[in-house]
Amino acid sequence: MAEIKFKDPPTYQLKLQDVSPSGAGIIVRPDSKFLAMVTVGQELNLRLLAPTYSEIATGDYTAMVEHVSELREGRYKGHFVVGLSTLKKIS
Repeated sequence: MAEIKFKDPPTYQLKLQDVSPSGAGIIVRPDSKFLAMVTVGQELNLRLLAPTYSEIATGDYTAMVEHVSELREGRYKGHFVVGLSTLKKIS
């Protein structure tokens, strides 16, 4: 699970996909206002609630939006994946 807070509410809790030491993808519904709030190159404050088998530690990070891509097949077909690179662990 990824938790992203903006300066103004709301806080978004989104599903993680493809977690690695350098980043993660988060799944976003196509009708989510979250998509209008992020742009490629934007830095975000991110709290990762990673599963125990994950390669990345649970905690707070500064992350950068690397891409926003529509998923064209699979379980989340029609949703978007927002690719994030982790820049720095805050806590």
